[in-house]
Amino acid sequence: TKNDPTQLQKQTLFTSNETAGNVYRIPALLYERESKTLFAFAEQRKTSDDASGEKLVMRTGKIKEGSSKKTWSELKEVEKALIKGYRPMNPCSVYGKVNNKLFLFFICVEDAITEMYQKENCDNRTRLCFITSEDLGETWSDVIDLTDELSEIKNWSTFAVGPGHGIPAESGRLIIPVYAYTSFCCKPCFLPNSKSYALSLYSGSHGKNWKFGELFNTVSVECEIVEISKDHIYCNARNVGGYQVEAVSDDNGVKFNNLQPGNNRTSKSSSPCTPGEKDEGRRSKSTLLSPNTDTSVLLITSLQSAWPPTSMSASSMGLLSSVMIRTVR
Repeated sequence: TKNDPTQLQKQTLFTSNETAGNVYRIPALLYERESKTLFAFAEQRKTSDDASGEKLVMRTGKIKEGSSKKTWSELKEVEKALIKGYRPMNPCSVYGKVNNKLFLFFICVEDAITEMYQKENCDNRTRLCFITSEDLGETWSDVIDLTDELSEIKNWSTFAVGPGHGIPAESGRLIIPVYAYTSFCCKPCFLPNSKSYALSLYSGSHGKNWKFGELFNTVSVECEIVEISKDHIYCNARNVGGYQVEAVSDDNGVKFNNLQPGNNRTSKSSSPCTPGEKDEGRRSKSTLLSPNTDTSVLLITSLQSAWPPTSMSASSMGLLSSVMIRTVR
């Protein structure tokens, strides 16, 4: 209805201008319910090329009580999300409810080094970093670099977080989606068995210490997660050929099991619903906010039953046949 606060409206938050050297890619969106605040992050690049990344930027939106109207702040650089000689990529945020702290995870990749170079040469030049804010993104902490604290990273060709958002589980655990390219660290190591697998990064200490979960047993790349019930975490990840991997963890995000064991490519991407379609009334309370590649953000809400899948571009991520999708710009 007209006054329904759940109704979504499109609004452009990041406008690219390649001529001016400002291109925005890899958006991420997080909603904090208590303060009714939306956090939107993106990479700012010189061009659409991954290696031209310069910094992370953000905008915050306030939702007015009893309406769907949002007031957005001006775009600003997340100045603390930076390591000298590296470019920040793949923003992925989560809000810790216990300590009222906003965590912004991202990777830092050595300047001019591409993902392909790292995979072909088994030369990991990527670092795992995060910053925190206790005032809803107004100010940020210095960078915390977890790379040397997590031994698994040295066995990967490269890796990334999300992109998108993590979740504060009902148990209090903070969980961040990750994907990693495994290798035998030989040269060249870009072999058929050097593939990407999703996994989780989690903290049971409200962000003080972090651990990796187990790698998926199915090829999987960019991913999003949502808690469907206590200790049960659902993950939706890109596979290949326009397919998505669906997996569920029953141990609070440590190990995920494929919903269709033995099938390497599970669900074909589905086409988005438009606002007002019949399936809208069957939404659950859980949502996935997942970026696609054309700098918009997809709000994905689980349905009680699936609709027939249809073909969709393989460049879209976070879509599958059992969700309703809306675009938030």
